[in-house]
Amino acid sequence: MKKLLINRMGDLIMNKWVLYGKSGNPAYEITKAWMKNNGIPVENNSVFQLTRGEIGRLADIIPGGAKNLVYPDTFSFSMINPQKKTEKEHIERIHSGNLSEEEIRDVLALYPALVITPIITDYKTIIVGYDLDTLVSTFRFVKVKDVTMA
Repeated sequence: MKKLLINRMGDLIMNKWVLYGKSGNPAYEITKAWMKNNGIPVENNSVFQLTRGEIGRLADIIPGGAKNLVYPDTFSFSMINPQKKTEKEHIERIHSGNLSEEEIRDVLALYPALVITPIITDYKTIIVGYDLDTLVSTFRFVKVKDVTMA
C-alpha cells in the first residue's frame, strides 16, 4: 500500500492534527494509539464523514491529487473492506486515467470508503497510510504540551 509524506514548506509545529480513519481498520487503530501514546493532540474523524470540501482540501496538498487518496488496487481495498463489493469498480475507473480530478473528488464524496486510511494532516503536511518510520520522523520535532506526572 502507498505511504506518502508531503511537507508544504510549512512549520511542522502545529497545534492541531487531524486523523481520518475507519473503526476496525488495524492501521487506523494503531496510528490512533501511537498518536495518543506520544502525546500528539489529534482530532479523530471518520473517513465516512468526509465532505466534498474536505476531500478537495486533502487532494490539494497531495501530489497527484485525489487519485493518490484512493486504494491502489481492488485487492488492497478488499482486504480492509471485505463487505463493500460495489465500490470496487470505482477504483479501476479512478486509476484508469479516464476521470478528471473533479470527477475523482465527486466519486470519493459518494464513496468515502475508497479513501486509504489512516490519513494524518495539519493541512500543510499529509501522511496517507500507516508507516511507523514516517510517523516518527514527522513528529520528531513537533512540540506537544508538557505533561506533568503526578
